[in-house]
Amino acid sequence: MFKRTIIFLTLTSILALSMMTVPAAKAAPPAGAKWTVMVYMAGDNNLEPSIVTDIQTELAPLGSSSDIQVVALADRIPGYDASGGDWTGTLLFHVTQGMTAIPANAAADWGERNTGDPQTLIDFVQWAKTNYPANHYLLSFWGHGWSWRPAYTMADYTSADTLDPDEVAAAIPSLGFIDVIAYDACQMATSEIAHLWHDHAAAVSFSQEYVNWDGIEYDLVISDLYANPSMTADQVAVSVTQSASVNSERTWSAVAVDSRWDALVTAVDQWAIALNTGLAANRKTYTSAFRAARDFNADPTSKDLRGAAYEISTRIKDQNIKAKSNAVIAAYDALLLAEWHTSPYSGAHGLSIFLPMTKKQLDYAGTPQNDFVYYQSLRFAQDTHWNEFIAAYVQ
Repeated sequence: MFKRTIIFLTLTSILALSMMTVPAAKAAPPAGAKWTVMVYMAGDNNLEPSIVTDIQTELAPLGSSSDIQVVALADRIPGYDASGGDWTGTLLFHVTQGMTAIPANAAADWGERNTGDPQTLIDFVQWAKTNYPANHYLLSFWGHGWSWRPAYTMADYTSADTLDPDEVAAAIPSLGFIDVIAYDACQMATSEIAHLWHDHAAAVSFSQEYVNWDGIEYDLVISDLYANPSMTADQVAVSVTQSASVNSERTWSAVAVDSRWDALVTAVDQWAIALNTGLAANRKTYTSAFRAARDFNADPTSKDLRGAAYEISTRIKDQNIKAKSNAVIAAYDALLLAEWHTSPYSGAHGLSIFLPMTKKQLDYAGTPQNDFVYYQSLRFAQDTHWNEFIAAYVQ
């Protein structure tokens, strides 16, 4: 089984972000560190066996120091595995060097919590920032994922819930600024997910393809932070990206989502308008170009953005469309921080975009609602004309 592969289907309840009291940690807050690493471990699902392993072999070898604080929310299936000091709810760990992941070493016990509830995310980040403050923050989402689609990300089996993009968007203002966002989950390196964090983070690190059992190697990232606690957000995002290259993963990338992201949004918006204007005259050219662009095994509707723009640019005769395609390429190149892919993934450049080729592909039958209706509610669709182009193209 793959570590963060798409396997979870459920009807997501959109829950209110009710105010809750966040339990305090056992110890008094340390003096301000340089970085706090926060890992949101949604393991109340078939990833449960990896919870203890990842804490003990990746977070705990170095653990926390005066400069680098490491904390984790760890939710497991109650009673699923009696090994490794099983617990029946959700524990908060302030990870120290050599720590074993057992209830006695937890900084707080929150009982059974739902990792698909945005309030759980809010409570965790606020708890971490209150008890382990730092100049900078890295937040990693550890669990299942499938890009922007509802009913997959951070799946919680006990609560039959997931943390969908609209819920993340609603929660973000309560999280405060987070320097680096990382997704240790399948196929999250999409324009739609990156845009959620625009102006709320400096950089995002993630994979265009499904993620195996390995994913991010946190021990390597923490080691880099120990060696240089003054690392910038860009440098940490690059470290996260490079860490995954030592194992059996396929693609990984890091992109800037601060003010550098603005140029790409503008370029994609103008590209979509130009593509739509020229659709009647160039439909066959579009189709051949989009088919040539890299897609990904777990989702053929997820196309490499830079590759799609390049394929249009090299085939199209319309000079306006060519210029707009080249503008997307230039804007993307300016914000790409790091990217690698294995040899079977030539044509992967680090960021995908929803690009269905047929009307049928607008809606995946396994999700509980119409995907394209949901897509149009996303911030990326609201801020660009990409969804209008898709609707016209697949007719």
